[in-house]
Amino acid sequence: MESAARRLYALGFCAFLVPAVLHLPSAGWLWTAAASSFCVLLLAVLIALRRKCGHTLSEIAARAPIGRCVLLLVLLWNLLLLGSTAAELCAAYPKGDTFPLIGLLLLLLAAYASERGEAVVLRVGAIVFFALLIFFALILGFALPKVHLAWLAPQTSVDWKRLTAVLCPTVVLYLGGSGEKSKCAPWLLLGVVFATLCAAVTVGTLSPAVASEDRFPFYTAAKSVSVLGAMERLEPLVSAALTAGGFCLLALICAANGRILGAFLPKAEKCTALLNFALGGGAMWLSKLLPAAFIAVGTTIFWGIFPMITLSLGTRKKV
Repeated sequence: MESAARRLYALGFCAFLVPAVLHLPSAGWLWTAAASSFCVLLLAVLIALRRKCGHTLSEIAARAPIGRCVLLLVLLWNLLLLGSTAAELCAAYPKGDTFPLIGLLLLLLAAYASERGEAVVLRVGAIVFFALLIFFALILGFALPKVHLAWLAPQTSVDWKRLTAVLCPTVVLYLGGSGEKSKCAPWLLLGVVFATLCAAVTVGTLSPAVASEDRFPFYTAAKSVSVLGAMERLEPLVSAALTAGGFCLLALICAANGRILGAFLPKAEKCTALLNFALGGGAMWLSKLLPAAFIAVGTTIFWGIFPMITLSLGTRKKV
């Protein structure tokens, strides 16, 4: 049904909020626009291929022995990214790195919600989407007068490892509803505009040098935002919004893991909460030992190249 597809796109947008707010602002608005536009084009192609195939990504990959082997690697990678994302979400709060309990709690809630079923995760994503849309429309609107146009000059250098996080919305292809014929173009365009505005406001408020060195520059930029001429403490709201978006991203990955595991053991799809929480929680510490380049390359392979190859082959076989 189209309503299921819209909910899935809303969940994907909320998941995309995490890199759009946490990672991309440090790269500048031009690189953010380029990276998010590339993700949008890739996702549009993947959704079109998914509709032609008529099956989820895990169902297509599970048809061939080599596909099942790669699918197992994707499951392991998703578990690693679960821990990495949960650890990064601790940065949503001051001194959050010293309190990993924040990430563990979000991971626990996401694992529990996904085990309750995809419908639960999709409903939460739809509700969170409207709340986040209103909030960020307000904060970006009040932040625009603080932007220094001279600081918006395009940046020539960028840390490419920050850009690969934009591929997280491709995980929706593992879930049902991604093949329904509901218009995805407005959602994709909204993602590009949102990410670019966040990066432009951040760089224009802090300066490119400060934004590139700050771990969470959008949070820092929110400290200087004034509402109706009065200074307000808006950064706690930014933390709350990132927490909500982070929950959606974690729940999306957990639900995808359930689908992948279900391709191997159909009866085990609803028993993945323990797997997601236990191994994802352990990956919170493991991910800190791995170089950022390793995470970036793996994300490109498993969330970018693998879906494209799998869906392309699936379409050819169907034809």
